[in-house]
Amino acid sequence: MALLVGGRAAADGPVLHEYFEPDPKEDVMLQATAMGSDLPAAIDTPSGVVRAPDISRMPSQMEKAYGGSSTPESVDASYRIDSDTTRPDVVSYDDPFTPAVTPFKRLYAYDAVSDSLELVVEDKSLSKLAMGGVVQVTDDQFFADMTVDLEADVPVRVPSPGPMAKLLKARSQPEVRFEMLRDSADNWFIRAEQRARVRLVMQIAVPRDAFGGRYADVSFASLKPRLPSLPRSVRDDALDVARQVGITAGQTPRSVVQSLVSYFRGFAPSGERPKAGGAALYKELALSKKGVCRHRAYAFVITALAVGVPARMIRNEAHAWVEVWDGQIWHRVDLGGAAGRMELEQDQSRPAHVPPNDPYSWPEGSESGTEMADEARSSGQQPGGNGNGASGGETGDAGPGQSPSNPDGNASSGGAASPLSMLTQDGGVPRDDEDKRPTPDMSLKLGQPDVRRGHALRVMGQVSSDSQSCGGVRVDVGLKSSSGEIYLLQSIATDPEGRFDDSVMVPFHLSVGEYEVIVSTPGNERCGAALSR
Repeated sequence: MALLVGGRAAADGPVLHEYFEPDPKEDVMLQATAMGSDLPAAIDTPSGVVRAPDISRMPSQMEKAYGGSSTPESVDASYRIDSDTTRPDVVSYDDPFTPAVTPFKRLYAYDAVSDSLELVVEDKSLSKLAMGGVVQVTDDQFFADMTVDLEADVPVRVPSPGPMAKLLKARSQPEVRFEMLRDSADNWFIRAEQRARVRLVMQIAVPRDAFGGRYADVSFASLKPRLPSLPRSVRDDALDVARQVGITAGQTPRSVVQSLVSYFRGFAPSGERPKAGGAALYKELALSKKGVCRHRAYAFVITALAVGVPARMIRNEAHAWVEVWDGQIWHRVDLGGAAGRMELEQDQSRPAHVPPNDPYSWPEGSESGTEMADEARSSGQQPGGNGNGASGGETGDAGPGQSPSNPDGNASSGGAASPLSMLTQDGGVPRDDEDKRPTPDMSLKLGQPDVRRGHALRVMGQVSSDSQSCGGVRVDVGLKSSSGEIYLLQSIATDPEGRFDDSVMVPFHLSVGEYEVIVSTPGNERCGAALSR
């Protein structure tokens, strides 16, 4: 009698072991756990069955990281709009979630407005993010896999895949004691007792309607408890904008949201800068319909709050959008204005998240975030990042917590083609013999010669070429240690005349000492790569 082992007859010889390809669907059915943790081995999502990350892999000092010096009180905790309404050529992005929510990871959220018309967090006090719970049939699930620089007893910022997210399970490698926290705008932070670089792996569930979904038919009275106070001067200007864009007293909240989405999706990038400054800039942006994603989201939020609809602006290194509250759900709404091209720093074989159908129409010629992401995936880019699909795309060793001041290109940071990560041994930028772009001149000036860790460093300069305009190019700002290590801090962008002037955060984890400041650019379609120090 023949004995079959793994489908082969015993006559072929004894079979001690035969490898079988793991079946994620079987793992879901059997509710199997991932090796070395209590995380599920796989989860079933609208995008397909997804395997858990390998929790055993240790983080590397070469990986990009979240956290670091991005805290509830750092400079990125508020947002001041700029007047550069041109469309950026290219942005860089990294997504630590599977399925990938590109380009909609929630990194910075603002739910209130200050007297100076900055977007801020209404309540920065942190509440503990409970761990555990049950996945509902109306939830979408995600795995998160990211590298984080922890600071002792300091909450540092990490992204989430969507609003109202529930943390089901979380583990770190190496294992440390930590707690997860959130503020009133649903920004996520992690706090530990010790300083360390860790891989943070999480299982997260988000209500599916939070990724779109239809806004409920509710009354303004039911929304009032979630409405932050608006400064009188801001409210008067915003109500005037609302009247001029066609909002009337008889509309319901659902109708108001519909009207605002339709209006602000009709914005267009413009090379003609707004003439107003300060508080008047909001009004000019709103009524002139000029700008890219950050301008639309900023003006939408102020206008919505004035007419009684709770709204938040959300941004990351590549895109900005809004969320609106209907009494039960925060709904994500993309207003468009995306960059011309996106560089993805992750394994693009990971499935993309499939959200609900968009309940709002798009005007002709719009540039939605989803379309930008789809084009990046279909362009055949090679995956980059740290190999685990979770590298922070913003700021290298300083961590994506060091915020760009303008998301959709005017401060998009990181990037697989960053010259700081491609310096030759003699400190120069390698040249491609086929590169026909003119090599620009690049200048650098510092606002101060000394700066403390966790504080802002002001960098100023210009990228210029005799034959081409170098406006809108990405400028990568980094520090070079005496041992030759290079730390990418943040990326900013030049104005239409090629000038740059911004502040970048110096991370806590850098050792005290002397560093050389380096700025470089990969260039764009008009100008080549350059470096200055």
